Amino acid sequence: MITTTIEHSRVYGTTARLSDHHGWLKSTLRRHGFEWSHSLNAFAAPGTRTWPFDPFKFAKVTRELRQCGFPVKVVVDNSQPEVDPVADALTELFDLAYAVQRLGAALAQDMLTRPGQVTAERVKAAQEAVEDAYAKAEEIEQRPGVYEHPELKNVWYLFTQGGTAVGLAPF
Repeated sequence: MITTTIEHSRVYGTTARLSDHHGWLKSTLRRHGFEWSHSLNAFAAPGTRTWPFDPFKFAKVTRELRQCGFPVKVVVDNSQPEVDPVADALTELFDLAYAVQRLGAALAQDMLTRPGQVTAERVKAAQEAVEDAYAKAEEIEQRPGVYEHPELKNVWYLFTQGGTAVGLAPF
């Protein structure tokens, strides 16, 4: 028998994990607002990460699954965590992205105002710094819950701005 476990925490939100693959279960979860999360390796309900569990919102899906003979286990943890790893990772990513943007803007400004002082070594050093920051950002992005966060669009926009300013291709 395939068991569905619906878990809620203030760090990862409401997630649904299946004990085995089943097409009907997946389509039912999608119909009730769950989306597949690659970083969590489970179905996640968007917008539930920072809010307490809403039993009425998920009552329909649990009732539908149980009526069709699939056991459903619901685990709720509404406690506020001391440390939020997703928020900490986003803060780290934004710090890197703003540093890259500032580096690109400073190099572009120097190329406009003092083109004789901008050497090929300085441009190469700036490009290497941006590439190192990009590699670190990709590593941070692999942490659970970070990959699908909507703020990542802004992070990659800032990286692209800074990267193109130092002469790299867009990320």
